[in-house]
Amino acid sequence: MRCRLLVLLLAACSCLFSPGCTYRAWYEGFQEKQRMECNENRSQSEIQKCLDRVNGTTYDEYVKSREARKQQSK
Repeated sequence: MRCRLLVLLLAACSCLFSPGCTYRAWYEGFQEKQRMECNENRSQSEIQKCLDRVNGTTYDEYVKSREARKQQSK
């Protein structure tokens, strides 16, 4: 578990210094971190609810929602 977290953190840090890193990659990285957190100290039903929440929004849906909120705030 710690090894996966270390790999994820290293990947995130490399994205900070890499101009080719996309917002989609950041989004997917944060989703993976949330998935790992879902599996910590919870019952099976809580894990599934958490994973459903994390996996419930695709990057494209997230972008559309973010753009809609921007338009509403103007």
